[in-house]
Amino acid sequence: MKLNKLTVIAGGVCLSLFLIGFAFSASASNAANPSTDKVDTIRSSFNDLKAKLDPDQNHQNSAVPVPLVQGEDFQISKQEFIFYKSNLELINKLQNHQISISDDALIDNMVKKKLTVSYAKNLGLKVTPEEVDAVIERERSSLSDSSIKGRNNETVRELMKQRIRITGLSEDEFWNSDQTKKEYEKALLIGKLFDKLAAEGKIGKEGADFESFQKNLLESSVGKLTINKNVLKP
Repeated sequence: MKLNKLTVIAGGVCLSLFLIGFAFSASASNAANPSTDKVDTIRSSFNDLKAKLDPDQNHQNSAVPVPLVQGEDFQISKQEFIFYKSNLELINKLQNHQISISDDALIDNMVKKKLTVSYAKNLGLKVTPEEVDAVIERERSSLSDSSIKGRNNETVRELMKQRIRITGLSEDEFWNSDQTKKEYEKALLIGKLFDKLAAEGKIGKEGADFESFQKNLLESSVGKLTINKNVLKP
């Protein structure tokens, strides 16, 4: 399973850089350049996201935050959830979709990713710093190569530009940050797990089988998670 440009934009890099993932990259192949309306939508969406994150960040700096989800070996913060939800809403806007996903479903999706990463680690799968650096360099080179057209590369560039902007970091600082590298490490671990399960014949090479595998992980976690939805209240 290879990473595509957006596997990591939407998960939450730096709260995954990486959300927009497979859903966007699979269907956003219409135009080589984003329209002015699309650029404005991206910019305003990230401005709104920053406005949502900043007050919460200030609160977290003054108190120990209660996680939205507490698993056996992972947590999901309110900020991660806000980032994830905001990015999905942006995807829907860019694709002109009127899709409403409940907070419960969003939480389930985030938990599935965390459980999948944990499963991969428990199997002994590892990602080296060199592998992370190599894929980041490849992605950066692709994004900075203006000769690459199609698959909405310009839209991806605008998404990354705005994503970096709201962090207050320089481009180099963003890409070299521990948080960015950790998100790529997680994405690579999931890819390695997919490849291992497919090679062993436990799943097919289509995404549907892997989705079922992740759903089973979620179902097996019932009773092992503490979900504090009160943290999402204003």
